[in-house]
This record gives sequence, C-alpha cells and structure tokens, in this order.
Amino acid sequence: MNPTDWIAQARAEGLVPAESGPPGRPWPVVVLTALGAWLAVPPFIAMFWMLFAQAWDKGPMPYVEGLGLMALALVLLRGRTTPLFLEQAAVPLLLTGGVCLGFGLARDLPEAGAAAIGLAIGAGLVVLLPQAWLRVLVGLGMAGLTAYLLHLSLNDVLPFAWYRRGGGQMLSQAAALLAIGVLAMLVQHRAGQSARTASVAAALEPALSGWWIGVLALHAMAAGQAFGAVGAMGGGGGFMTVTTEMVTEGHRVAMACARALSALLALAGAFWLWSRWRPADALRLVPPALVLVSLAALMPALGGALLVLALMLSTRRWALAALAGAAAVWAIGALYYEWSLPLAHKSLALVVAGVVLAAWVRWLAWHPEAPASGAASEEPAPRLAMRGAAAVLVGAAVLALILVNVGIAGRERLITEGRPVYVKLAPADPRSLMQGDYMRLAYELPGTQGIRWMTRNTAADGSPLWGARPRVAATLDARGVVVAARLLAPGEAPPPGTQLLELTPKAGGWTFVSDAWFFREGEAQRWQPAKYGEFRVTPDGKGLLVGVVGEDLKPL
Repeated sequence: MNPTDWIAQARAEGLVPAESGPPGRPWPVVVLTALGAWLAVPPFIAMFWMLFAQAWDKGPMPYVEGLGLMALALVLLRGRTTPLFLEQAAVPLLLTGGVCLGFGLARDLPEAGAAAIGLAIGAGLVVLLPQAWLRVLVGLGMAGLTAYLLHLSLNDVLPFAWYRRGGGQMLSQAAALLAIGVLAMLVQHRAGQSARTASVAAALEPALSGWWIGVLALHAMAAGQAFGAVGAMGGGGGFMTVTTEMVTEGHRVAMACARALSALLALAGAFWLWSRWRPADALRLVPPALVLVSLAALMPALGGALLVLALMLSTRRWALAALAGAAAVWAIGALYYEWSLPLAHKSLALVVAGVVLAAWVRWLAWHPEAPASGAASEEPAPRLAMRGAAAVLVGAAVLALILVNVGIAGRERLITEGRPVYVKLAPADPRSLMQGDYMRLAYELPGTQGIRWMTRNTAADGSPLWGARPRVAATLDARGVVVAARLLAPGEAPPPGTQLLELTPKAGGWTFVSDAWFFREGEAQRWQPAKYGEFRVTPDGKGLLVGVVGEDLKPL
C-alpha cells in the first residue's frame, strides 16, 4: 500500500489527526540505511569501472557516465515516494557522477574552463536538489571552485613572495569570496521581498550557508595556526612562512594593503551592527570595537571574519555566527606566529588590548546602566557589581602571577641543577630556517634521525610507542656532547653511564625539547654559525633549551 493511502485510511478511521503528515524517520533507521547504501554502491561503481575504464582516456565515456549517474541520482532524490534506501544510495551516485564529469572536463579543457563549467553545474544542482544539506555541500564546493579560479587569475599579478608563501593567496581568495557572498546576500534579500521570487531566496539560503563556511575556512587558513591549537595539533608557525631574504618592497606594500583592508572590514562590521541594532548606549561598546579594529589592523585575516560575524548576527544566522566567532578567535590566536611582526610588538599589542578591555569591564562595573525613568533606584546593586568585578580581576591577576612564578622557579632550578648536554644540530641552510624572530632547529641524534618525522605512535624502527613518550639513551663525551644514542623500547631501562633524553611531540612527529630558538629581530647573522643546541637535562630525561653554541661550545 502506498504511504499516502494508509495515512488517508488512518485519518478516515480517526486514528490520527486530520492535519498530520507522514511519520518522521527515526535517525537510527536513516543512519543504518545510509550505511547500507554506501556499502552497496561502491561494488556497482567498481564493476562499471572495470567494464569501461579503457574508454576513459579518450572519447565521451566520462561524460556519459557522469551525466547518467547524476541524472539517476537527481531522479531518486526528487522523487516523493522514493524508498529510503534508494534515496541514500543516490548521494554516492551523485558524487561519483560529479567525479566522472570532473575527470572529463579536466582532461579536455583548460583548468579555468573546467572550473567555470563546474560552477555552472553547481548552480544547476542548487536549483534541482530538494535536500537543504546537499545544497550546503554544493555551496561549499562552489566556493572552493571560485577560489581556484581566483588563484589562476591572480597567480601572475600579485607579488610572488607575499602571494604564494606569505598568506596572500588565501587572503586574496577570502576577500573576493567575502565580496561575492555579500552581493549574493543582497540578491537574496531583494528576492525575498517579493512573493514571486521568495522561493528563489529560500533555495539560495542553504547554498549561501555552504559558501560562508568556505569563506570562514579560508580566513582561518590564511591566519595560520592558532597558538592554542599548537599543543593539540603539533607544530608551530602557520601558512605565513616567508623568510626575511624574500621580502621585497612589493611584498611590504601588499601586506600593508591587506592590513588596511582588514581594519576597514572590521569597521564596516561594527557600523553594520550599530545601524541594524541601534543600541541605546552605543558609546559603551566603543572600546571593545576599537580593540578589535586595532587587532584587525595587525592580522589581515581577522577583519573579514569579524564582518561575517556581524552579518550573521544581524540576520540571526546563529550557527554561522558561532562559526564566524570561532574563526575570529582562531585568527587572534594566530597572532603569535605572525612572522612579519617582532615578538615584542605582538606582546605589547596583546597587553594593551587586555588592559583596555579590563579597564572597560571595570568602568562598566563602576558605571552601571541608569534605570529607566520612573523605576525605583536600587543603590546596593551597583556596589555589589563593583565588588564582584574587582574581586574577579584581583583574583585572576594573583593566580596568573602565582602560575608564572612557579613556572619560572622550576626552570631556574633546572638551569642550576640540570646536567649540561650538547646535541649537534642537523645540517641545513640557515637562510631557509630564519623566519622573522626565530630559527628552526633539528637535531642529530645518531640512530634516531628519522624519529622526528614518524607518527606519534610509531618509533623509527616501526615499533609502537603507546602510552609514554619515546626515550633516547645518549652517551656523552667529557664535554657533554652526545656522541652516540639509541632509542629505548617501551619500559626498557637506560644502560649504565648513559643520559636519558625524553622526546617531545612536535609538528606531527618528535623532537627534543623544542624545534625553535627565538632571538631579537635583526640578529639572524649572529646565530647562523650555530652547531649545537645547549640543554640542561634532569636524570629522568626532562630538558630545557638554554642556548645554541658554535663548534667550540662557546656562546655566540
């Protein structure tokens, strides 16, 4: 019996209300059915590939298969009575058809032409697909294709060092996608004001959501790796890896323009929110707005994220607003690895921003919003708010001082009591290591050279290292230089007379203590003769990098 028939019969017998529709599908049923569909489709595709693979190098077969699979998928997805299994199977069929078409287009057309046709296909899918979540994915894919087209167009126009290795590629793409997204929002808003085109506005909404996800992803990638994520993800630095020797006048001009644009976008976001919300006491919001605009002037990827945040907040797209806020926080956290600014300047900027925000919070505590006219005035409330804010600020300051001083005391004790150990640095071109105000370090530990590039659960010999960090037993000469080393198996005791070295996870692998040596800006030439890393190590293998020295083990 057709589902509509038994629903009509149930209504006639009074078993369900007259306005009720088909019962919803329980999500466990949908998940299990989708899993079965995804498992059933690949063998069919593999059989198809074995039958027609030889015809892919030449001829129209990729187009025939691609269009056929996509047409079949669209029929299944648009059918109102399509069984759940076939509906779920249509998704991998649609993806496979897209891959087939992409292969044919990339084979026969220039890259720009193939990407442009891909955008046209994406626009058609937005119109034809009824499922909102699939439109989101299509919008995200269209954002990626547009970014690729922009890359092909701008590759030979903008300064090479800034564009290819200084974050300029993603910044340029993110700014262009942001502008296109704003124009698309205006078109959607205009379409939504008329009853005749309201369906167009509704169809654009999921695709625009996917587009904005792509925009925010590009802004986060352009910002680089956030400081808070380094411990969890390993590695440091980010996407901005231009060396000091590569910086040209064009590079400086491009970076200055990017920062100015970022500040303007942040200002535009603040003005847009003010114009849409019209807060009663807007002056109270000026200090945090100025702080964010100032930070955007330092971080080119922050301004776009803040503008997207303002747009999403004003249009009540709360999920995208949360994502934009996360992208903005990520960009602020990436300031630590901004190569083109001295470390002291970055620290000063963050300290000033923190002081301004703390003063603003205290001012709000001392000057609460005045009650409305005619309302009873309550004196104790402001005083309680003031006392609470002061206690929080003082407690946070005291806790921060305690934690910092405990850490400093522990490191000073390690420097005083630790055993001096010198590890030879791996040979490399210093010019490719100097990046702003730090130098990349790699070490020669005989017998474990490859461990730095192994996965975190695999040693250099392929044995698993579950649970504990890998340890190295090092033999030192009379000067404290490591002359031989061996990777210990899990639980193995170090041989007598050797010094234990405990390795540290970094950049998806392992290193000893740290893979970077920081120094003041302009001192790159001073540190180029470095041959050894100087450490202080405890008997249990924990170390601290205290300097880099020359061949004679003397400070540089």
